[in-house]
Amino acid sequence: MDREGIGKVRRAELLARLAALELQIDAQAARIRHGRRMGWEVALSEQRLLTLQESRDLYRSALKHLLGDDLPDDLKPVD
Repeated sequence: MDREGIGKVRRAELLARLAALELQIDAQAARIRHGRRMGWEVALSEQRLLTLQESRDLYRSALKHLLGDDLPDDLKPVD
């Protein structure tokens, strides 16, 4: 595989990791909603959600710096 091909594979891998982080955020938000409906204490779950969101924002910022305009604005995971 040539250098350009490796770059494309690496880009796809980085975007897949960002999509996986988005999935984790969605799942954590669903757990919080469920916990609230059940009347459970969700403060720890909310803190984890904030940590995941901060991680996503930092990761997205780093990718934006590396990929420039090639980073999709509305990246959502593929089912």
